[in-house]
Amino acid sequence: STNRRAISLWRKMGFEVVGTLPGAFRHPTHGYVDAFVMYQAL
Repeated sequence: STNRRAISLWRKMGFEVVGTLPGAFRHPTHGYVDAFVMYQAL
């Protein structure tokens, strides 16, 4: 959830956030951060 550039890129490619896993990843600087579940219909 902290990588705004990557999220923006995936959204531009047609993906959408369909879920969030709270505190799923321990970032060395930001502590525990959320992970997004993204989806794009084929």
